[in-house]
Amino acid sequence: MSADDIIETSWRRNLLVVVFFVWSLLFSNFSYAQCGVKVKGAHQKDFDRSLALYHRGNLREASQLMRRVAQRNPKAAEPQFWLGMYAVANGYNAVGIRRYFGRCLELCPSYPDARAHYYQGVIFYTDRHYDEAVTAFDTYFSLANATDDSSQLVVYNDASAYLHWSRFLADAELQRVPFDPEVLKGVSGRRDENLPYITPDGRRCYYLRQVAERRNPASVYTPDVERTSWRLFYSDWVDGDSTFGPGKELPPPFNQGAPEGSITATADGSTLFFSRIVTEGGYANSDIYTARCDASGRWTIEPLGGNVNGSRTWESQPSVSSDGRWLYFASNRKGGMGGTDIWRCHRLPNGDWSRAENLGSSVNTVGNERFPFLHADGRSLYFVSDGWQGFGGYDFYFITLGEGADAVPTNMGLPINSEDDELCLGVTPDGRRAYFPGRLETSRSRDILIFDLYPAARPVAMQCCRTRVGERDTAFMLPLRGRSVLSVARPGALPLVAMVQARDFSAGGRYHDAMPLPLPTDSVVSLAVTMLPGSRLTDDDERLLDAWAAWLIDHPRVQVEIGCPKVTDAKAIYRYLVDHKKLRAERISYQGGTAFTHPQIRLLCNL
Repeated sequence: MSADDIIETSWRRNLLVVVFFVWSLLFSNFSYAQCGVKVKGAHQKDFDRSLALYHRGNLREASQLMRRVAQRNPKAAEPQFWLGMYAVANGYNAVGIRRYFGRCLELCPSYPDARAHYYQGVIFYTDRHYDEAVTAFDTYFSLANATDDSSQLVVYNDASAYLHWSRFLADAELQRVPFDPEVLKGVSGRRDENLPYITPDGRRCYYLRQVAERRNPASVYTPDVERTSWRLFYSDWVDGDSTFGPGKELPPPFNQGAPEGSITATADGSTLFFSRIVTEGGYANSDIYTARCDASGRWTIEPLGGNVNGSRTWESQPSVSSDGRWLYFASNRKGGMGGTDIWRCHRLPNGDWSRAENLGSSVNTVGNERFPFLHADGRSLYFVSDGWQGFGGYDFYFITLGEGADAVPTNMGLPINSEDDELCLGVTPDGRRAYFPGRLETSRSRDILIFDLYPAARPVAMQCCRTRVGERDTAFMLPLRGRSVLSVARPGALPLVAMVQARDFSAGGRYHDAMPLPLPTDSVVSLAVTMLPGSRLTDDDERLLDAWAAWLIDHPRVQVEIGCPKVTDAKAIYRYLVDHKKLRAERISYQGGTAFTHPQIRLLCNL
């Protein structure tokens, strides 16, 4: 295109803009004229006098006079507008605002004062007609941005907030999600239940239940009153009934008087984490405790260390990863984003917990975030917040961890969230159902409710699997679909590192291969790497080597000899461990030849 063509095209475009502007202005004035905005000339004096009384603060006489003008000019929008403004001045009289601004815009939908459309938007918003509210507020801004009248700009910031929320709620109404909760049978009873948690294997549900303590004796002044308290209960899954059995109270050292909160468990169920409130010196301190079960079924309880708990801070609502390596919890400690935040610690090689780290602005806000629930997939985090945009109070949110600093949580939507405070949410291991404490319209008590979770909010479907490490059983989670690296070990035992699928396990979750016995000083282990032509590692090969590297880092005194039929394959494995996983080169050697029928490593152990 030539320069002349560009100039001609630009000139034509500008001409069209000018013509469109003039046409819009003429049409706008024509619309106003058609509305009958103003009063008849004979009543203009009373109209002006009413406005003068209003500006002098004599609202009562101004309103009486303007109503008389409106009666005499039933098709004029302007008296209706000012009667609406008088209702605003009269303590935001809701009836008057609704009546007069509604009548004003009924008579003249294109009324030129932006405030009429602002208050009409407020009416629509109050009535939950969010689409109409968006239209009204958009009209307000189109008029307000074109005027120098400061009186029409007084509500500008409020209109911006209303428009933001109207759009959010209009979208939410259009995207309502399926939600049909039902009572979780066996767990829910006649009394209130709260804070449920289903273990990673799906075989047990822990929860709080309200129980009767005793009754205060009745007197002339005090009626007979039942005293209650919250106790930790559990219900086990009954295969034949396909439901949970009757609840049982957890034995001592649980339920010994100090208030206790929600429970979370590792995949094997042998280690629990829960919160307990202990009052000392008049201060009620909430800390997180761990409970371990021995072979005889006895529980031992102890508080976690100072990296998790603080002497004058509130720590509660723990959620542990299924492998026991990460602990998420809510705390109001210093260094957060504001209010109560979600924090996490990871388990150190010596068994202690690391210093707590804040999850940052992708999860936490200046408001409050509470009740974290880490799904068995290790990545899907569910929580409640009153700081993110929601529908009132605390709402349910979810986020996939590790998606970057720009990731933000997703509100779980209507009608799962409501104007009320949502409390806590868990998701079953298979990711298909979610559960929470709530009350159905037909219920007389708070129950544990369960519902089908809509697909967009589902985590990765997981299955709890079991095998033996040394002389002990262990449990871990595997995705129901796809291949995963299985890496489990016990102190003093050779690790099991294998590429597996959930279908490799029996219906009871038992792995078909037995674990090796305690680690000998000289062990040869097959490497299940496949290798691509040119001695290139596949993605699965790298995942297997990553697992071996993690174990070797934790066992720095173990020497490694790599052997493959092709020396180039052995060298590729060596280079990956040294260059990519940063293992010390002096720990590792490699060779190739006919002595090796498949890739293997020889571990020279000095544990």
